[in-house]
Amino acid sequence: MKVLTLLQATLLAVTAHHVTASPSNPDVGEGYNCLQDTVKGATDKLVGTLSPNAPEPPSSINLDSKCGGYFAPFGTDGPAEERFVRNNSLKKIVPTINVAQEALNQPIPTNKWWANIIHVTDLKNLTNYAAWSNPYAVKLPRTAPYGLQTCYSYTYREIAPEVNGTVKEYNHSYHNDLTLSSQEFFSDEPKYEVYEWDEGGAKLRTCDESSGKCTESALVSGMAFVSATYDGLTPRIDTEHDIVDVDDSAPGKFVIHLNNSQTWVLYASDKSLSLRVEESVVFSVNASGSSLVADAGYSGTIRVALLPENADDTVYDEFASCMARGGSVTMESRTRYTLHWDVEGSTCSVGLLHFALPHQVESLSGSPTTSSSSGAIVLHSATRGEMVGQVTATPTWSFVEPEADFKVDFCRETRGELEELLL
Repeated sequence: MKVLTLLQATLLAVTAHHVTASPSNPDVGEGYNCLQDTVKGATDKLVGTLSPNAPEPPSSINLDSKCGGYFAPFGTDGPAEERFVRNNSLKKIVPTINVAQEALNQPIPTNKWWANIIHVTDLKNLTNYAAWSNPYAVKLPRTAPYGLQTCYSYTYREIAPEVNGTVKEYNHSYHNDLTLSSQEFFSDEPKYEVYEWDEGGAKLRTCDESSGKCTESALVSGMAFVSATYDGLTPRIDTEHDIVDVDDSAPGKFVIHLNNSQTWVLYASDKSLSLRVEESVVFSVNASGSSLVADAGYSGTIRVALLPENADDTVYDEFASCMARGGSVTMESRTRYTLHWDVEGSTCSVGLLHFALPHQVESLSGSPTTSSSSGAIVLHSATRGEMVGQVTATPTWSFVEPEADFKVDFCRETRGELEELLL
C-alpha cells in the first residue's frame, strides 16, 4: 500500500536527526516545550544507534500522545516566506477538480494514490487519469457513462519482448469493466466531490445536481469491493463489454459474466433489488457497451468484486457486508506499527476482507494468509505483484519491521554541508 510505504520512509527521514535551537539556528525548537524530552526520547528510541539493543525511552513518555511520540513534529511553523516565495504556481501545474468546498480549507494532496481523481490533465483542463487502489483502478469519467468506474488492470497487462532474457517493461491499458452509475447520470454529468481523506484513502460523493440525490463511496487502498451507497437514485451498472450471463438466483446477489472472460459479483444490501440487462447501449459518441439497470429508486449499498480465476462465486459471500471506509496509523515502537481500519457493516464481526501487498504480508504479525494458504483469495496489483486477501475480526493490521542497519539523515541545507555528506 502506497500510504504505508511512504509512511515508513517518512518516519525514518523525519525522526533520524534531532535538531536543537542554537545561536546560528534560533528558530528550531526554541521555547517549544511540547517537543522537549518527549520528542528527543521518542527519536532516540526510533533511531538511537540503529541497534536492536538501543535503550527504551523513559516510561513517562507517552508515545501515543498528541504532543509527543513517533509522529510528533519538530516544528509547526510554516516554511520561511523569504526563502519559499508564495506564488500559487502549483495550481497551474496540478489544477484541482472534484474536491468539495468544505474540504478546500486544508492542504490538498498531490501524491496520494488517489490524487489522480482530483487533479486534471492538460486535455481541455477537464479530464483526469485513473487512480490505482490495487487490485483495482478507479476513475471518475468526464464523458458518459458517468459514475464510479473500475477496472481490473491485470486483465490487460501487455508484456514487452524480452531483451537478453529480461522483460524490460510492461504496461496496462485502462478499460471500463464496471461503472457504478444511475439512470439520473445517464444523460447529464454528475458532480463528483471528494469531501474527506485520511491515511487509508478518500471519501467520494457523486451527485445528480437536478435532484440533489447522491451516491457515496469510500476509496481505500487494498479494498476488496468497489462500493456505492445510493440515496434514492436508480441504479445502473455500465460496462464497455457484453454481458454474457447474469445469475441472480440468490436474492441481493448478481454473478455477472462478461465477454472478456471476467466474472464479477455484485451484492446489494437491499435484497429486493432487481436488475435487468440492456444490450448494445450507446453511452456517447465513442463509448458503447451493455448495462444492468433497475426500474426504481434505491436506497442501500451496491458492491462489486472480481472473482479470482477458477474461484467459486461464493468466495466473497460472508464478507460482502463489511467495508473499509478509511484508516489511521499508530506506531508502538521503532519496529512496530499498526494500521487501524475504519469499518462499517453487518458482517464485520465475521471479519473484514482486505487485500495486502507482498511487502505487507511479509511484515504482518501473527499468521497472515499467504498466496499458498488454503482458500486464499488472490488478485494482482498493477505493478507490485500478487495481493492476498486478509480476514481480520478486529479491523487492525500490525506490522513488525527488522532493525535498519544503515544511516539515515536530513539532506543538508547548504551546498557545502551536502558535499561533506556525500564525500
